[in-house]
This record gives sequence, structure tokens and C-alpha cells, in this order.
Amino acid sequence: MFLSSSSKAIDSELDITDAVTGSGEDSGVPNAELLIAFTESANRLDDDLPAIREALVNEIGEEGMVDAAITVSIFRSLNIAADSSGIRVDDDWVDSAAELANQSYANEFSTAKNSPAVKTL
Repeated sequence: MFLSSSSKAIDSELDITDAVTGSGEDSGVPNAELLIAFTESANRLDDDLPAIREALVNEIGEEGMVDAAITVSIFRSLNIAADSSGIRVDDDWVDSAAELANQSYANEFSTAKNSPAVKTL
């Protein structure tokens, strides 16, 4: 939902499905493939993280890489905090969140098991 809102704020069209299931090439996000690789490597702490970080700096600059790292950490911390505290999505948003998870194929991630609404769609 954050990505949808921020893309509207900058008047940009994004295909978040491609960002989740594809290479990111057709998502409409500049440097999407490299940003996806960075995000996945940073979340998994893969051995290739230093090389991907360097490639990202070369492509979008150090400030851009720092912005990407901050964004990754914010989303990661939101998920960890919500999962560990048992925070539920507000009732008004349950169906919308589940539908978005299914449309973007986020329902294929292991954390989707924590959402009964996603499982029922």
C-alpha cells in the first residue's frame, strides 16, 4: 500500500506485480532490478550484499543507496514490529490488504500465512 500511495504522490504508474513476480524491468521503477536485488540481499544478509551495494552506489549514487537502505530497513522493521506484537490490520482494511496481497503475489511470501484473509481469497 505504501508503494501505491507514494507512486500516486509523484504521479507515476507502477506495476507492483512485476516488482514481486518479475525482474522489475516492467514495473516502471527506475533501476528496479538492482533495487529488488538489493532489497532481497539485505533482508537475507546474503554474501552478495557488498557487491550489490557497490553496484547500487555506482548506478544511483551513495545518497540513493542510503535512501534505499533506509527504505528497506523501515519496511523490515514495520513487519517485524507488527508480527511480534500481534498487531492486526484494522477491520476496514482487511479485505483491501488481502486483495492487494493476492494481486501483487505477496501472498506467496511465507509471512502471508499470518493473514487469514489472504488465505481465504
